[in-house]
Amino acid sequence: MKKKYSPNRRKELHTINQRLSGIENTLHEQLLEIKNKLHEIEGHVMETRDNGKKIENILVELAEVKQHLAQRNNRRTRKRRDKDEAEAATTPKGKKTSKKDGFLEDLLGNIDIAQIINLLQSPMVQSMLKNIL
Repeated sequence: MKKKYSPNRRKELHTINQRLSGIENTLHEQLLEIKNKLHEIEGHVMETRDNGKKIENILVELAEVKQHLAQRNNRRTRKRRDKDEAEAATTPKGKKTSKKDGFLEDLLGNIDIAQIINLLQSPMVQSMLKNIL
């Protein structure tokens, strides 16, 4: 025996099909949004990975510069010692030099340019300079 469908039953089925179609469309749109977000996240991860590699390269370069500066400072220290020894040998023993004669030379000889640059780049010193100016 066949069951006859009433017109109300057909309307209900049509309504249910429309709702299911609407839900399917909504789910499809949400799935597309999720895919787009995942692509964005993937891009950010790749960018972060690249930035990490760049930071590693910068740190390696900084280490090389630091090593170079340390070697240069060691060479300067040796040259100063040699120069001081040569001056001590040529300075007459009976003649005394005044404090004013070597003051400027001693002051400039003790300055480390790298330390001054690092000091000037520190945020605290920069804020102090801004307040003064």
